[in-house]
Amino acid sequence: MSPNQKKALAVFVAFLSSVIIGFVCGLTVMALSEKPAAAMCVGTGAAAFLGVFVASVAVIALFEFSDSRPLQLPPPPRGDDAGNSSGQTPPTTPSSGAPAV
Repeated sequence: MSPNQKKALAVFVAFLSSVIIGFVCGLTVMALSEKPAAAMCVGTGAAAFLGVFVASVAVIALFEFSDSRPLQLPPPPRGDDAGNSSGQTPPTTPSSGAPAV
């Protein structure tokens, strides 16, 4: 996986867990209050979501994600140059009409 994919996956997991925690906090306020107002439940859930998500993203930002893909080497040369092991290019013959040096 590339580093960007790893970071995106970590942020996605943080988002999902923040949504669940915010939802649970809102339900807890609704269950524990005698006369819960809808705004109080939503506000508590939103505050819990925002706090957990911001803290998660801050922690994720501290880490450097590395590339786990194997390095790909360039393919070996093929064709006429495959038999030339000296590393030098073979001499070329001048084309007709070209001055010989």
